[in-house]
Amino acid sequence: SDKGKNQTHRLRQNGFIPAVLYSHGETENLKISKTEIFKLFKGHISESVIFDINISDKKNDSEHMAYVKDYQKHPVTEEILHIDFFKVTKGEKITTTVSLNIIGNAVGVKHGGILEIAEREITIECLPKDLPESIDVEITHLNVGDSIHANELNIGEEIKVLTNPDSVIVYDMEGKVTYL
Repeated sequence: SDKGKNQTHRLRQNGFIPAVLYSHGETENLKISKTEIFKLFKGHISESVIFDINISDKKNDSEHMAYVKDYQKHPVTEEILHIDFFKVTKGEKITTTVSLNIIGNAVGVKHGGILEIAEREITIECLPKDLPESIDVEITHLNVGDSIHANELNIGEEIKVLTNPDSVIVYDMEGKVTYL
């Protein structure tokens, strides 16, 4: 319930991370144990993992499904400074980013091409039960001059890609060296 710079500093010194749980205009201030966050995410926070949050306060205890909507890190120490959680409502679609997992070795690279990864994540909309932890992008068939666009990803009909469909995800360009 306490707010302000001094309170958040005290929370961090005591092993907690200040956080907010929000949904549909409602917000709730939380403090999350650093050790619990590191156990859950193993050092890498993902915005595509849904988990249960148990909230204990003086009035009552409650449990909610949520996912990380945003977080802030210290620019030098990379300590997590703040986390925004979004409460999931069953049957309601969510919008979030999902990382792309590049799989295979492109044929074009074997022929002198250079593989360029343009996007490492995309924005999607889906029901919570359909949320993938990551999306695999198979590149073995990619030849010199070929590319894979967001609308070509094979992710199923239950997931809607919100990233521009013409966005290039991966491309294989010719590996010529030009001297000026």
